[in-house]
Amino acid sequence: MTYALSVFIIVFFNLTLAHGHGNETHQNAKVLNDVELDEDGFEIVSDAPSKEMLEKINGNYRANIKKIFVGKCLSCHGVVDSLPWYYILPGVKQLMDSDMEEAKKHMDMSNDFPFGGHGSPTDDLSALSKTIKNDDMPPLKYRVMHWDSKLTKIEIQAIDQWIEESQKSLNTK
Repeated sequence: MTYALSVFIIVFFNLTLAHGHGNETHQNAKVLNDVELDEDGFEIVSDAPSKEMLEKINGNYRANIKKIFVGKCLSCHGVVDSLPWYYILPGVKQLMDSDMEEAKKHMDMSNDFPFGGHGSPTDDLSALSKTIKNDDMPPLKYRVMHWDSKLTKIEIQAIDQWIEESQKSLNTK
């Protein structure tokens, strides 16, 4: 593929396709640091998962799932170790930076599970499950340049199993 054609494809897909999360806004994003108070002004105790439960889920994530996400998701949703050659091109760099920033707003996998972003651990697991079921990730514009970025059936099964086990653990605390 020639240099000019590569640049055209990158710019075209970045300008014409929606973000991978369906153009949702951040207006309804949960802010996890807010404290909910009852009518007397006392803090309502959250039913958030225990630290031990999250550590157990993270241990399973690190052992079985992270290696999949490193190859398929973390180039946008995590720490990027290396960028493709075309990242240096004017315009392309800004578009890629914008896409990576947007991806991390929704789900930042940089520090393992629970993921950062604007969801709770339960929300993140549900979002992952829905994304996999709908085959929403990676976005088409990314797949065009990275043909092997789509999850395989075996990877999907492993992730689905981890999500199901994790959701059961969170629901039976």
